[in-house]
Amino acid sequence: MIGHRRWLAPLPLATLGYLVARGQGVHLPGIICPFRTITGVPCPTCHLTRSAMASLRGDLGLALHHHLFGPPLVAWLGWAAWRSLRQGRLALPLPSSGAMAALVVLLLSYWTLRVAGWTLLGWPTFPAN
Repeated sequence: MIGHRRWLAPLPLATLGYLVARGQGVHLPGIICPFRTITGVPCPTCHLTRSAMASLRGDLGLALHHHLFGPPLVAWLGWAAWRSLRQGRLALPLPSSGAMAALVVLLLSYWTLRVAGWTLLGWPTFPAN
């Protein structure tokens, strides 16, 4: 079971550290979105990393400009880091299945609105790379 491996406890904190370092301009490898590469359409989580980095710098306006889910993601990662380090094991606080389904519906609805604004109306709903 993944939750009992003590060496995974710092993983959420390491993720936050990675985002802070990238947000400060440290060149670190990132993941290129395969969905956008193949389709040309941004995926539901496009710009989420940038939003999280802006959140960690304290720039809430820029964070929300990039992706509405960035600030809550950073809060969740902070909570996961605190719990994991306190318990000495990976302790990811996951919502119930109903709440998770609601989050997925919200994410997909948000993405649909962004794509519709971007493609149909020409709105800058996805920031420039």
